[in-house]
Amino acid sequence: MKIGPQFRDLAVAQGFIAVVLFLLIPLANAFGGPSANRLAGILHGVGASMTLLVATYTWHAYYMYVRGAQGARLKLERRLLVTNLLVLLTVIIGNWLYIGYQSPEGAAEWFKLHLPFGHRVVMEYKEFVSLMAIPCGITAAVCLRRFASSGDGGREVRYAVGVLLSMMWLSLLIGFVFGLVLSKWKGV
Repeated sequence: MKIGPQFRDLAVAQGFIAVVLFLLIPLANAFGGPSANRLAGILHGVGASMTLLVATYTWHAYYMYVRGAQGARLKLERRLLVTNLLVLLTVIIGNWLYIGYQSPEGAAEWFKLHLPFGHRVVMEYKEFVSLMAIPCGITAAVCLRRFASSGDGGREVRYAVGVLLSMMWLSLLIGFVFGLVLSKWKGV
């Protein structure tokens, strides 16, 4: 069944509205309670949201690459480069937040006293899993650049890139969801 132009416009409009609403979630920190790291929280939340959205958008380029569409490899490389840069930027801003989180009066102390599970499992697990997006994304980009462009092992390279993109996206999703949980438990 072929989708008509009017339905395509509706789908694009719905997607645009969803993206705008999705990006407004972290901006709620601007109107929240007092926080010494409000700017870092807003930047990290917007960065995490954008990173997850761009990583999902990168997946769309991967589907075309797997099908062998003309120019799909180059499109995937560009989107993967943007995704990797956003991941790196979001991690840097997250480390800026982590300084305030671990400060003597920071949220880590509250979690350790009132909700040790929140700190030991959710926060630490979230941080390590989120960092896994960096090596997965860089390895996928290197595989695309080095092996896919030369034509060596086309099918195997495509599958390896797919596994790496899956791992990258999943680690970004886990980090995003656990970050939302932590920010709602205690205004980090």
